[in-house]
Amino acid sequence: MNVRCTYCRNSFNLSRDFIVSAVAEAEEKRQKHVNVECIKCRKIIKVPVKQMKRFLPRQTTAEE
Repeated sequence: MNVRCTYCRNSFNLSRDFIVSAVAEAEEKRQKHVNVECIKCRKIIKVPVKQMKRFLPRQTTAEE
């Protein structure tokens, strides 16, 4: 998932492993966004959980 910092306009990717763990933690705590730190300016960016769910890997029927 590609994320762009609103402060410095730097673009960077979030790995699938990070997205899976962040979404699971956010759903457990009933949060609507996840705080991600920009790799260039170190400011906090809010990424909506709803947007991150679209980039989750699909589950097969065996996993369900």
